[in-house]
Amino acid sequence: MNHFVFITDTHYWPDAPRDYGAPKMLTRGREIHDAIPPAVNALNPEFVVHGGDFLCGGSSFDLPTETYERSIRDMRETFDRLQAPFFAIPGNHDCDAQTWKFDAFNEAFDPPEILSVDPVATDLRILRANIFLDDTKVTGSGEWTDAHDERLREADRQAIADRIPTILFLHAWLLPDAPPEPGSEGRGCVEGARRLLETVSQCPSIVAVFTGHRHVNRITAYRDFLIADTACLIGYPFGFREVTLSDDGWFSTRFHRLDVPSTMAAYRSRDDAGEDADWEGQPHDCDCDILIPRLQDLRT
Repeated sequence: MNHFVFITDTHYWPDAPRDYGAPKMLTRGREIHDAIPPAVNALNPEFVVHGGDFLCGGSSFDLPTETYERSIRDMRETFDRLQAPFFAIPGNHDCDAQTWKFDAFNEAFDPPEILSVDPVATDLRILRANIFLDDTKVTGSGEWTDAHDERLREADRQAIADRIPTILFLHAWLLPDAPPEPGSEGRGCVEGARRLLETVSQCPSIVAVFTGHRHVNRITAYRDFLIADTACLIGYPFGFREVTLSDDGWFSTRFHRLDVPSTMAAYRSRDDAGEDADWEGQPHDCDCDILIPRLQDLRT
């Protein structure tokens, strides 16, 4: 059995001047981020993965470099308080808004250069993809390239030879939530999403794909694997996923909301809060138990 936590889109900005669009509550960042380590540590996971957008760099926010670098230091201190091994991938807002470079973020969080294979347990490997290799200003949802595809297929070949399941983590979505416009992959989807979806379909070791980016909870059973899109932690519903993979092929997830009552009250008072389901999804998108055929095949 494997047991881990997935966190994404923490969007930390110390002393943020305003909250920006719902569901984000950037002005409450300190309260929210102080609540992360005790909530995660209480679950005693084997490991923790952050799905990117730790910060408010890149587009939209125009963060000064000195504030961006302070944000990195604060986030590193927060996640150093976790007791489990911690793994990271970058999001589009993790680059310096003034230079569009990830150098300071990369130094602090050691993301993969293209795609890494991390043996987090004797019976599980995680595949972390860095989809922000080119101009993030142009490709704000990242790009799935030939190099990514080749490395993913090789990781799958090795995993199948060893009969070890894998999980892929990337920041942007790979499955659109509506028919895309001509020439588009779909809102919030990585460039090359169709190709990636076909590659994952052809890689039988990959039992699940985890993403963030769109700030929405969504669980999709696609063919014989799962896609788990996850809401932002900096905004409603203010939480993260706890995930268990059983020895007989079951995937279980529970969405844990942080204990941040004053932040929740402030969010409820916003005029643009919208419907809860706009962000937290349906009940089964938060908490569910699903038999994954690929996982069952590899473990039984």
